[in-house]
Amino acid sequence: MPELSTPPPAAGARPRPAGPLLTVPVALGAGLGLLAGWLWWTWWGPAPTGKIFETRVGLRWYPDPFDAGIARDFDGTATFVILGLGLGVLLGVVAGVLCRRAAVPGLVAALVGAVVATVAMVLVGTALSPPDPATLVSGRAAGDTLPGHLHVGGWTPYLAWPVGVALGYFAVMIAILNPREAQGQPSTAAGDPAGPSADVRRA
Repeated sequence: MPELSTPPPAAGARPRPAGPLLTVPVALGAGLGLLAGWLWWTWWGPAPTGKIFETRVGLRWYPDPFDAGIARDFDGTATFVILGLGLGVLLGVVAGVLCRRAAVPGLVAALVGAVVATVAMVLVGTALSPPDPATLVSGRAAGDTLPGHLHVGGWTPYLAWPVGVALGYFAVMIAILNPREAQGQPSTAAGDPAGPSADVRRA
């Protein structure tokens, strides 16, 4: 009897385009950033108080008491980093799972989502906070009381979101990514690298 062989699976077939999935990390980053901004202010507030003092260079605002105010200032930055890192890992994990068949474009989309999340978090958190008292000194007198404001000290804390996203994304890639999926190819059955392309012999 003649031998009949089944055609190999569509290994060369193009995978479904990942374009729509690449928008998910960006949209999710925006949503998480808005939530993080609200949490940032909620966990840090209310703002500490301070006074305007007469100095040799003019009127300046300082927290009062000073040590407690400086500690609260540090807490604001630390809270920003903790929230950004934790929610960044969540964003990276979700992006890794959704974009595992397009690893490099998925990573780019996840990092764009991290930037969007950072901007949204800063905008929401600072909008809920009182304004910078240093900008309100003009027209005030020494001894006047003004509340402090929520802000990030330095530029390195802004890396919290991208670092968290990268950690979560690469953790997913290492844990579940099949090398064929990284190239956009469908994975074959486990234990059979050649796939179900063996000849079928009929008696």
